[in-house]
Amino acid sequence: MQRITALESARAITILVIGAVLILPVYPYILSQGTLQVFQIIRNVYSGTETVQVTGSIPNRMDTDQFGFFGAIFWNPTSLVYQITRVEFNASNAIRRVLGGIQQGTGRSYPTLGWSLDGRRKVVYLTTAVIVLPHTAQEFFIRIRGNSMLEAFPIAVRITANGTAYQQSYRTRQVNRASTLSVLWLGTGPRPQFSVPALYGQETTFYVSLQEDANYVPIGRNGKLTIQLPPEFTNIQDIGGAGWAPATIAGNKIEVNNIVPVQESYITFAFKAVVPTYKGLYMVNVSFAGTPNEHPIGNFSVRVGDGS
Repeated sequence: MQRITALESARAITILVIGAVLILPVYPYILSQGTLQVFQIIRNVYSGTETVQVTGSIPNRMDTDQFGFFGAIFWNPTSLVYQITRVEFNASNAIRRVLGGIQQGTGRSYPTLGWSLDGRRKVVYLTTAVIVLPHTAQEFFIRIRGNSMLEAFPIAVRITANGTAYQQSYRTRQVNRASTLSVLWLGTGPRPQFSVPALYGQETTFYVSLQEDANYVPIGRNGKLTIQLPPEFTNIQDIGGAGWAPATIAGNKIEVNNIVPVQESYITFAFKAVVPTYKGLYMVNVSFAGTPNEHPIGNFSVRVGDGS
């Protein structure tokens, strides 16, 4: 049986720690099993996010009466299977009735049917039965309309799975006059993405889109898009895109300005990075600060795997 000759002269037992997984002892295991079996062990080590959680992408600002995308992601980095039974965009702590309606269907929501708006006009919800396999993430999205209210309020992305409610709270603002509706998502559209796959150890191109979806007031020029990548991502390179200036890259942070106004459309910024050599779920944090008063935030998932 083939062995790793570089290790044959080792006298000490080697302990290998990868992520949160301990393989002990590696030296005698390699000598007894060979390189192929050890590779199979290592390629099934997971890194990245370690806890079940929920994140999302929420518009900020939110126009008075126009529809825009709201996104939710359920993260399952464990070895367990989770069943999602309810998804909510919950503005229960708002003072006023801030949600005016929903649009669902192909390209407008996922799933395409089953979404509802509660009678108080504060919660958009989906009753469902979605299975989330180990070490995967599940995205949801729906177009939600404002209700002509002047208020800043929290909106919780809440997902119930295996009987437990997980949530993450975001801030948004709604106005009672014509305004922008600014939101962030992944991909090149027109269907938004909030969780994307990547092959481990490979150079991968990623896309981040900034959308204005109200068609009343444009997002102004010279806003700043900030992308914070996980520390495991390397060799980050600017690709750019129509409507974007050259990016500044410092460590794992990308900053880039839009050089065109955005109205009833979206512009997409692209970059490349080498993803980690270990499989897992990795969080990409994206924000935008622009005029007249735009502050959308998205916490997105990259599912690094072997393509199986």
